[in-house]
Amino acid sequence: MSAKTPALTPAGKLVTAFGDVHAMAALYAPSIEWSLSASLPFARPMRGREAVIAFNTAVWTEHYRPDCSVEILDEAGDDRVSAVRFIYRAFSKAAGKPYENEYTLFARSGPAGITEVFEALDTGLLLDFLTGKAIGTAFAEATRPKGA
Repeated sequence: MSAKTPALTPAGKLVTAFGDVHAMAALYAPSIEWSLSASLPFARPMRGREAVIAFNTAVWTEHYRPDCSVEILDEAGDDRVSAVRFIYRAFSKAAGKPYENEYTLFARSGPAGITEVFEALDTGLLLDFLTGKAIGTAFAEATRPKGA
C-alpha cells in the first residue's frame, strides 16, 4: 500500500492500509458496520469485526492481490467523522490485469475505533473492466434509446 499524501483521519488511515487486513482490523471497533454500493453482491451492511475482516480478507485474497496502492485526492473530517476520495490501484485476479478506479469512503469513529464505513465507487467502470469492454460502455448501452 502507498499513499502520496499522509493520511490524517480514520478514513484516510483505513484506505492507506488497504491490502493489509491486519492493519485494517486494528482500526475497527467491535461493532463496525461496512456498506458498499447496493449494486455490488455483498451484504449491506456487513456487521461486526468478524464479518468485516472476512470481507476484507476475501477482497485481498480472492479478488485483488494485496500489493495495491492508494492515491488520496481529498481528505476531510476529524477523529469522529471523516471522508476520503482516492484512486485505488490493484491487480485484479479475475481480469488478470491491473485495475484502477476512483472511490470515496466515509467513516464514523468512536473511542473503540471505526464503527461505520460506507464505500462508494464507479460501478459502471468496474463492470466494463471485468467484462473487457471500453470504459463507459455499460452506461452508454443501458441508456441508449431502443432502436438507436
